[in-house]
Amino acid sequence: MKYPGKDPWYFGDYLGGLPGNNYSLLLNSIIVLLLAQIALSTEPSLDTKVGNFYLDFALNLIELFFITDYVGKLSNTWSLSDYSISGLITSFFQRGAFIDLGIVLVLVTEVFPNDSFVVIGIYILKSLLSIYYSGFQRVLKRVQFILTDSPGYTFFPLVLLAIVTYVMAFCIYLLERDFDSEHFGSITRALWFSIVTSTTIGYGDITPSTTLGKFVAIGFGIIGIVCVALLTANILESNSRFNELEEPSET
Repeated sequence: MKYPGKDPWYFGDYLGGLPGNNYSLLLNSIIVLLLAQIALSTEPSLDTKVGNFYLDFALNLIELFFITDYVGKLSNTWSLSDYSISGLITSFFQRGAFIDLGIVLVLVTEVFPNDSFVVIGIYILKSLLSIYYSGFQRVLKRVQFILTDSPGYTFFPLVLLAIVTYVMAFCIYLLERDFDSEHFGSITRALWFSIVTSTTIGYGDITPSTTLGKFVAIGFGIIGIVCVALLTANILESNSRFNELEEPSET
């Protein structure tokens, strides 16, 4: 599947037509602006007259863009039916159009405050829908292929990592329970340290006290690195198979 839209500024439509390259870039930029606006609106130091002015301006700009996006997609969908009356009605009741209309009405009517969970949730929903309809369907298709293409083989390292993590928790529990019962007094308590170590995160908030415990943690940490590397390699292999299957359809 080639990147959609002969016109680089094509809005897309509600019948599966994806937007053009330039419009997708603009759409993704608006989404970044939206997420930044949501984050900045929770910053107490910006709760000033000037700060609120710019935040409200950004919010109005985003809402205007969402309205334009809805009207543009609806118009493109209607045009596919040669602007017939039945086509207009059908366009209104397409799933994507119906959802977008509901989102626009909630935002424009300001039934809920801008900082409410409802409005923020709607913004996030709109962002996810916009991402989905802006060319990321292929990315999602790739992810779906990786998850379903020989999942037993691809994700076997995760199973191995889970086993290694449990065994490590058991060993650390035996070695450290008498020296740090708060963190290693049971296998379930030791699991936190085991998970953090075997997944190579390594917060450093908990460490073994005994020399043997430290060496055991290092050994299992290395095994964890190998498991993560194997998982990465398997995912890359599945990704390569996806590319091979996609190439014939793009030529």
